[in-house]
Amino acid sequence: MFALIDNSRFRKLLQVYPAAAVRILYQLYYKNLFSIALRMVRDKDAADDIVQDAFLAVWANRKKLGDHDRSIEHYLVRIVRNKSVTHYYKHARMQSLDKMLEVGSPVLSTFEISNEPVNGKAEIAQQLRSIISTFPKRERECLLMKIDHKMSVGETAHSLSITPKAVERSITSAYKRLRKWVAANSDF
Repeated sequence: MFALIDNSRFRKLLQVYPAAAVRILYQLYYKNLFSIALRMVRDKDAADDIVQDAFLAVWANRKKLGDHDRSIEHYLVRIVRNKSVTHYYKHARMQSLDKMLEVGSPVLSTFEISNEPVNGKAEIAQQLRSIISTFPKRERECLLMKIDHKMSVGETAHSLSITPKAVERSITSAYKRLRKWVAANSDF
């Protein structure tokens, strides 16, 4: 699957010439790591981000990697798999919250009272939206652009003149607030 490299010599190269070492790793392993991530997350952009993060982890931990016995390939594959699993579950949680916020969409089973489905799905969505209105301005704007206008992170970033990472952080923070509120008010 992967091209084999002499790990002990490569670790020395990583210590002495880290930029060249990471460039070599990228050339040797990018395609295979991308295919692993793509199989797990089924999103090309997310898979590319995951692989880029793996190489950033090598760069950030280059001094510590000189002491390990495991191969660099193993380290990279482990990072890609862990980040892919994290991305998958994070994405699944966000989709379920998006569905709760859409007016007229089925509400999750946690909003059923005494085995009878909630008839006021619109009221629940309205209640969640009123909670969102109390969020900090940027979180509220980013989340509502995602939900109401189906805007991507890049489109939202361009629209608000902020970085995509700032949009991701805002949306993640907004979802955390929503989950915390739903958990605290599970009887609504």
